[in-house]
Amino acid sequence: MIRKELHLDETVISALEAEAKRQNRSLKNYLEFLAIEQAKKLEVPSKEYTDMMDDLLNKFDKNEIEFSTIEEVMSRNGISN
Repeated sequence: MIRKELHLDETVISALEAEAKRQNRSLKNYLEFLAIEQAKKLEVPSKEYTDMMDDLLNKFDKNEIEFSTIEEVMSRNGISN
């Protein structure tokens, strides 16, 4: 783990503390949560993932993918309405 120091305005801290309290979190936990969620949005998919998605899209364009109805999926998995 890496520790970083933040310098924030009191009004920003107050707003963050209020939201943390609403979510039953400590300010530290809430800031960590926000940072992790933002980092997830910034991640670039792996080469393997993009290759797999490109392959699926190509198969879709060539009508090489078979789709099942929800009823077929439910029946195949022993799920009834």
